[in-house]
Amino acid sequence: MRRDPYKRYVAAGITAFCVIAASILVFFLFYHAAEIRAVLSMLGRVLRPIFLGMVIAFLLLPVHRFLLHVFTAMTPNERLKDERNLRFLNMMAIICSLFLAVLLLYLLLAMVVPQVYESVVKLVEDSSKYILNLQNWTQAFLENNPDIQAAIMPVLNSAADSLEQWLNSEILPNLESVSAIFQWARTTLWPNFTSVMTGVSGMLVGFLVLVKDLLIALIVSVYLLARKDIFAAQSKKIVYSLFPTRTADLLVEETRDAYRIMSGFINGKLLDSLIIGIICLICCYLFRFPYPALIATVVGVTNIVPFFGPFIGAIPCGLLIFLVSPLQCLYFAVFILALQQFDGNILGPKILGESTGLASFWVLFSILLFGGVFGFAGMVLGVPVFAMFYSVVRRTVHWGLRQRHLPEDTDFYLGRTEALAGAARKEPPQEERK
Repeated sequence: MRRDPYKRYVAAGITAFCVIAASILVFFLFYHAAEIRAVLSMLGRVLRPIFLGMVIAFLLLPVHRFLLHVFTAMTPNERLKDERNLRFLNMMAIICSLFLAVLLLYLLLAMVVPQVYESVVKLVEDSSKYILNLQNWTQAFLENNPDIQAAIMPVLNSAADSLEQWLNSEILPNLESVSAIFQWARTTLWPNFTSVMTGVSGMLVGFLVLVKDLLIALIVSVYLLARKDIFAAQSKKIVYSLFPTRTADLLVEETRDAYRIMSGFINGKLLDSLIIGIICLICCYLFRFPYPALIATVVGVTNIVPFFGPFIGAIPCGLLIFLVSPLQCLYFAVFILALQQFDGNILGPKILGESTGLASFWVLFSILLFGGVFGFAGMVLGVPVFAMFYSVVRRTVHWGLRQRHLPEDTDFYLGRTEALAGAARKEPPQEERK
């Protein structure tokens, strides 16, 4: 069989064309970054119900699987042979999981919202007293520190003079006659009132759009849970059609590990934050901290963020308590530190276990990296996403070591400075470290 003498040149030409096309594409992406970002933002707004539905289905999947297992265990084997009965049990598991989720959300809101509302109302009612306490404390502090008083008082006096001048020149002249009042209202107050009404109508429209997206997301989540097995089979079929069998097996395995890491971390973190919020609420009542429901809600919600969460929630709560009593603020700081130690060393490892497999340094690194790029959502999801990336890198490194017949245990490389050429022949490959 004769070989085509031009085959090598054709392959080189196709390679060169792909490289040039890829370079042009990268240049186009950088040159039109703003337009591409606008298109992606538009697609994100359009597909937001789909994304919300995927999140809801992801959170409900463990509950759905548990309920489906219970229903199938209670059903005779003869009925399970009928595909229609299986579909019915699957739909019943979906409906029950949605009902349990809505019921749990309603109970949480029914317990938390009234208490938080009362705390906010009491905070507003007592705000004048807190301002007076702060003024008295500032005055006493300045009297005991004449140098600081000499530096700050000119600034305060200047601000007071500016405020008085603004009142005398802008406000009071407009209140001297009825015509001046109407003129001032028409030129000053009405445009501001119009802008306020525009903002309120915009908030109302945004709320209605959010409600519409949530309703569509619930429908999408039901559809995803009902056809999750079909979607998984179709995805595997696509992967095995594009890649060699061993590569496809590796991709499927990595996808399963990614789901295990993500679901284990998110569901475990939500449960951990709920328990921390309940403990904080009980302790706030025991220690007689002000606004216990508001403080427990803030601490529980911010605890979803790993590592920094307790401190993010403790800072505004501590400042709020400081307005009431500086001594109680000190007690609250000690309590939050003890609660964070309990969560980080006892409760968190007990619930999360080894769901991520990351060392403390990499947890801190992932929070700082993803939090700086994607904000609060990056701080929450940065740890499981980086854990998936870390798992892929670890498997790749171990595969390379096995190919060279080198040990995979990290302890083998501690303190070694000599060449490892001999070790590659003497040391058998070890099992992969967990």
